[in-house]
Amino acid sequence: MLIYATPITWDLLKETDQRILANFVRVCNILVCRIVSINGLKEAHTHLLALVKEIEREYGPKKIFPNLHLCLHLCECSLDYRLLYVFWCFSTERMNGLLGLFHNSHRNIEQELMKIVQYNALLDKLTSHADQDLRLQESLEILKLRDFVRSLSIYDKYTDEDYKAFRLLSTTIEEGAAFGFEAFPGSFLGLLNENVSLPKNVLLLLTEFYCNTYGQNFTALSNIHNALEGSIPVLPQVSRFSRLRIGTEIFGSTLSSRHAKSAKILARFILSDDTTDTYIGQIQFFFKHNIDLKESLKMHYLAFIRWYKPSENRKTRFYFTIDDNVDSCNIKLWKDEFFEMGRDCIIPIHNILCQFVSGNFKVGQRNPKNYTAIIPINRKYHI
Repeated sequence: MLIYATPITWDLLKETDQRILANFVRVCNILVCRIVSINGLKEAHTHLLALVKEIEREYGPKKIFPNLHLCLHLCECSLDYRLLYVFWCFSTERMNGLLGLFHNSHRNIEQELMKIVQYNALLDKLTSHADQDLRLQESLEILKLRDFVRSLSIYDKYTDEDYKAFRLLSTTIEEGAAFGFEAFPGSFLGLLNENVSLPKNVLLLLTEFYCNTYGQNFTALSNIHNALEGSIPVLPQVSRFSRLRIGTEIFGSTLSSRHAKSAKILARFILSDDTTDTYIGQIQFFFKHNIDLKESLKMHYLAFIRWYKPSENRKTRFYFTIDDNVDSCNIKLWKDEFFEMGRDCIIPIHNILCQFVSGNFKVGQRNPKNYTAIIPINRKYHI
């Protein structure tokens, strides 16, 4: 529903149904997230109320079934019992899946599962009392069943506060964007080159990135003799990677054909008139780079990205909107062409907003034009 419903059905629906769909998708986009702000809950309730009113106005009071009434209490429930992510039935279904992986005779399943639970509980108890006897502890560990590995296990390493702090760096750029050396809840994957020199044109962009970020004079090492006095040299050697893991998400790059689809990302920028806008791009590669800032040596975690061009006019770009409200729908239309390379092609990985799914979309009947429809994917946080 979040990804495909709007672009596939939009031109098939009348205006009222477009309003209903847009409100429903927006609500789902907010409420299924792991972390949502209070303002996000208020926005979700506003869209739910508009959704129910549209249905009642178009299809009559008889179509207001109990579920439509109950959905108006979802946000109130979230404030009382935490978010839907915590108490919905998906965790129960997941537990059923885990229990189903245990071997059984398919005859007396309940009794066999209880025996397995008791067996594991007994081993846990014995293991906890075997701290002083390492041999006994090792023997008992061999008998224990192996834990089932799931991607959610990565969350054990980081708290929600870690994710929140990291998330703020990409959403609140007006208050101060990341420099690139800040900690992040993840790691680089797919090491391609341990100590490789950047191409000359990319090195110049990296030098410009440091100048804009720190407000000091930097220069490429090859130009150090012609640089201003006190300029900080930028070495061309970097460690280059093909993938980045943040929590359970994997961000790919064009250097890894297997992960090319996950190389499409969004990032927020401050424009020349001090307003903010979101742009879409394709990650070319990730890299780590050390810079000597005189007071200390800092490691920076960066990404080299090519940015796509937006559509010609505002109306086409925000094709899936209600009453020209750009916040009513999160899908936008873009060209399948890159901007020329510039300083903005290098950004800290902390500034990556999220990934997106793209699809081809035609506008017009007589002379249809092809665009790329962009649907953002939440990062467990309400965007």
